[in-house]
Amino acid sequence: MSDDKKLRDEVERICGRTMKTAADFDKLSEAIHERTGERLSPTTLKRLWGYLDEDVKPRQRTLETLAKFVGYRSHEAFQENNGEVQSNEILANKLSSKDLSVGQRVCVTWLPDRRCVVEHEGCGRFRVVEAENTKISVGDTFRSMVFIENEPLYLDGLTHEGMPPVTFVAGNKDGIRFEVITANDPPARPKV
Repeated sequence: MSDDKKLRDEVERICGRTMKTAADFDKLSEAIHERTGERLSPTTLKRLWGYLDEDVKPRQRTLETLAKFVGYRSHEAFQENNGEVQSNEILANKLSSKDLSVGQRVCVTWLPDRRCVVEHEGCGRFRVVEAENTKISVGDTFRSMVFIENEPLYLDGLTHEGMPPVTFVAGNKDGIRFEVITANDPPARPKV
């Protein structure tokens, strides 16, 4: 995989979206400016992603700015580390358990066809009320402080069918999707 492709993939991972539309590039341009103080135009970003039918080699300044956006001091440092980012701020859609009321429900899905609905019991504790195609069962409980789209969901202290509590990960490879629902809503099926 080329360095440019690795850099683009890391930008998309941090943003929690694939750059597909003109609006995506507008949002990315704003996010880059907010995080780095540098400006990259949506047109420049579209060229780099191949959204425009122009075969233009990216300028070094563009690569430097994107490397800073994903947490490196320079594009050279990004290349030296083979594009592996160890830590960074996440800009993707997220839901903190502190923003949920007791009794609110969250539908969580992950590939290939896993789905569960969990009910917030307060203080980051959840009870599973629906489960499909997963090792998690109705009645299981766990703790989780944050749900982040396109990132794995870690369930701490998962109690499952009389077994001792374990830590469980959902969506380890491709991450999860989530949607807040109410008890009266029809069964939710967010797109995976």
